[in-house]
Amino acid sequence: KELFAATMDALSITNNDHIIIYGKGGCIFTPRTWFLFRSLGHDPSKVHLMQGSLEDYIKEGGDADYEHTDDLVEAKTLDLDGEFSYKARDAMFVVDMDGMKEALEDEEKDPLTSPLILDPRGTTFANGHIPGAIHVRYASIHKPDDTLQIKSREELEEIFQTAGVDVQTDRQILCTCGTGVSVCHLVLALEECGRNVMDGKTLIYDGSWAEWGFDPDTPKAVSK
Repeated sequence: KELFAATMDALSITNNDHIIIYGKGGCIFTPRTWFLFRSLGHDPSKVHLMQGSLEDYIKEGGDADYEHTDDLVEAKTLDLDGEFSYKARDAMFVVDMDGMKEALEDEEKDPLTSPLILDPRGTTFANGHIPGAIHVRYASIHKPDDTLQIKSREELEEIFQTAGVDVQTDRQILCTCGTGVSVCHLVLALEECGRNVMDGKTLIYDGSWAEWGFDPDTPKAVSK
């Protein structure tokens, strides 16, 4: 949280600011940024994602600033020991490797009440994933020709239903991917379908396959 608060201060962002997150065409990181703000304590009612790209916005007549900016912030330049104007909290809505292992143990004890595990990776899912993970492809969530526009609620609900996922289940939903980026699209899609993702029952495994897959002691599954 210290790094996030220091970054916000460096960018002159306050807790009261309304944040609108956007990206250029092809960008896949906007949902991850959206999730970070909410996880680290920014008022979720003041954090929004723009549907479509910066290019789309300009094409539709939106104003744009073309002046050079020096707002690039590097972690190594920040003082993490001082007092921060921005008040961040410890990250919420995340689960670590131990939590994922506990979920697998729960699944062995009672598969009807244990957490659901969702994984949005593409073809790499078949080569290795956490046992029991349900495959909901990231590419199915956004529109075919634009990674910055997610599909309609009706389309998303059909995607989850086809995968056998009850969006409104009382069971925990644990989301994992390759590196903790595309997994945020799952959380966004679940919220768009009406799930309350802020109640502690929808968590992201930040370590994801980058941690789980390279640990020789974790169980792994492959799909034929």
